[in-house]
Amino acid sequence: MTENLDISLSGLGRCLRVHQAPEVVEALSQAMPHWPISVTHARGLAPAIRLGRCPGGYLQRSPRLPRGLELATPAEAACSLIADLGGDFLDHEASLLGLHCASVEVGGRLALFPESHRAGKSTLAVAFAAAGYRVFGDDVLGLTHEGDGVALGMAPRLRLPLPEGFSPELVDYAEAHAGPEDERYRFVLPPGQGLARHGERCPVGALVLLERDDRLSRPEIVRLLPGEGLLQLLSQNFAYQARPEKLLAHLHPLMARVPCLLLRYAEPLVAARHLGTALEEYRAEGGGKEGDSGGAASPYRRHGGGNESRGSGPVPAQWRWVASREARTYPLEEELFLIQPGSGAIHRLNATGEAIWRLLSQESLSGQELGELLAEYFDRPAESVVADVCEWLAGLAETGLVSRRDQD
Repeated sequence: MTENLDISLSGLGRCLRVHQAPEVVEALSQAMPHWPISVTHARGLAPAIRLGRCPGGYLQRSPRLPRGLELATPAEAACSLIADLGGDFLDHEASLLGLHCASVEVGGRLALFPESHRAGKSTLAVAFAAAGYRVFGDDVLGLTHEGDGVALGMAPRLRLPLPEGFSPELVDYAEAHAGPEDERYRFVLPPGQGLARHGERCPVGALVLLERDDRLSRPEIVRLLPGEGLLQLLSQNFAYQARPEKLLAHLHPLMARVPCLLLRYAEPLVAARHLGTALEEYRAEGGGKEGDSGGAASPYRRHGGGNESRGSGPVPAQWRWVASREARTYPLEEELFLIQPGSGAIHRLNATGEAIWRLLSQESLSGQELGELLAEYFDRPAESVVADVCEWLAGLAETGLVSRRDQD
């Protein structure tokens, strides 16, 4: 009968007991190639994280999984154990803030890719590795008060099967450097120095939000407002139990000095090379100096304004308007968020602003016509609604979200 094993990791000590599943220990060791691991015979009380065989494969229990979690394959077990072990490490290291993001080193600085549902942060990390850049992680990163990222030494992981649109070069790289895998997941093991070691530090140089769009013929980089990056990091903080003051102490100074970008792309390897070149040029032109928040030397398109929805005064009620066709819309409950590709500005509209935007997206209307439509819908006096609408239009015009159709 196969013996039980205890796993010890640097920074955690004895942290995992595996019951009669040496193949899981092997998969875990391969998936964490640069986090020093020690395997010994089980002794004493079991650690908080435990995994053993069950009829369906394996059963994992931990403080984060009090009811247990069934796992079908060694690769799936390694994925789940890594999530628990990474979280425990960040809980033990009080000086670090855990970020749920991918991270790669470009020109001596880290580019961070916060979690965004199915936007491809892990795939992009592998693409950067295939392009010759170093990966610090594809899911978790520690952040110091000084703004340095700290690697955990865990390999990036891809979802399988790989999409047909991936370049043959990226597919070949992922196959040539495959680690533990099953039908759903594959760990990719960058060779040589391609994966940062556990505890290795590097200063953060940029925050990059991701938008995957298969219709794009080439990648696009848009400069965003720093506040958007801060909000993204706050919402995706891995150490979810941290107090707000701790989060801001780490994140606010960081966002004051690093650029926040939006990368829109279709194919990951093309996008990695495009962004890598842009970041290297930015650094070479002095964009990475302390205190810099994106000067005139930046190769990215800059934002054109804030999130204000009202202008300095109402526009004439007879002027006709149409919504910008370039702005992309992101509805959220009763609000609408708009992002302008040309400027990178993000705008938040309430229910009234959204109604105006939706109407102008269908046809050109005047402030008078809009006001009368909304007055009927909200059952309010037309005169006051028209006045409010004309103020809204002034603000939308200043941001470029609407333009006059009847220009002289």
